[in-house]
Amino acid sequence: MSDSLEVIQQTRRTLQAWMENVRKLPDPAYQPVEALSQISEQLKSVDAAIRRAPPALLARREWRDELAAYRETLCEIRVTLTNSEMPLRIRQLLSGQAQHRLAAIRSWSDLARNIG
Repeated sequence: MSDSLEVIQQTRRTLQAWMENVRKLPDPAYQPVEALSQISEQLKSVDAAIRRAPPALLARREWRDELAAYRETLCEIRVTLTNSEMPLRIRQLLSGQAQHRLAAIRSWSDLARNIG
């Protein structure tokens, strides 16, 4: 089996495992930061593996099937990331509103301090 094919297979398995872990988390913010950097490095290695794949491998059905499975996994990741992004955006919005309320309270406090 070609090294290029193995890189894609391993990355696909890693991505699928990551998605399963994200789905099990109660909150998307709990995912380890190093997991995302590891995924980023693996995606770069897939790009390199695709570029260096020998022509004989490109003609094999196994290669085409693996690329199709990899593409499907990337589509699933897009959905997973979109679903994870929504609660994070809501939390950011709520946090921003809380910051504005806190700033207003501080302003009123400062004003009251200057009056008295």
